[in-house]
Amino acid sequence: MTSSAPHRTTADNSKERKRFSGGGRGSARLIGLLAAVAALGAAALLLATVLPVLQVEASTAVPDSFSQSGWERHGPLLLLAALIGAVMITPARKGNRRAALMLTTCGLLALLIALISDVPEIGSSGLLPGSLTEGFVTAGVGAYAEVLGAILMLLGGGLLSFLALER
Repeated sequence: MTSSAPHRTTADNSKERKRFSGGGRGSARLIGLLAAVAALGAAALLLATVLPVLQVEASTAVPDSFSQSGWERHGPLLLLAALIGAVMITPARKGNRRAALMLTTCGLLALLIALISDVPEIGSSGLLPGSLTEGFVTAGVGAYAEVLGAILMLLGGGLLSFLALER
């Protein structure tokens, strides 16, 4: 004889995406802090797009045309990484693991751009065009913003992704 009464189980086998409900205010603050870290990273990448990433210095006056901004070095790549990352912050904060992974990927991409393209140029030297003066390349404010922004997005997105696993 079988019962037609519904069975109650403790296991939840539903395919519905669960939202983070445990942990209280402390975990909500942590998630908010990580989202803010990622947002600061995206803002720093936006600044790195327009600020000078590499600057040429010499014993004589050097024209500003020798400095290169993030846009001049990478085109729209930093801008795209910052904008896509910024769009992914809200869904990542709400527990969407794919958005958190995309945010992490944008940070990783920006970091790779900086490490492969910009950092090796820092410290190089040579004769300035049209003169016999030797100039050398230094990191501009944009280089620091680029690396800092990439690390902040990578850190914020990575930790939000990790927290999404536990939800």
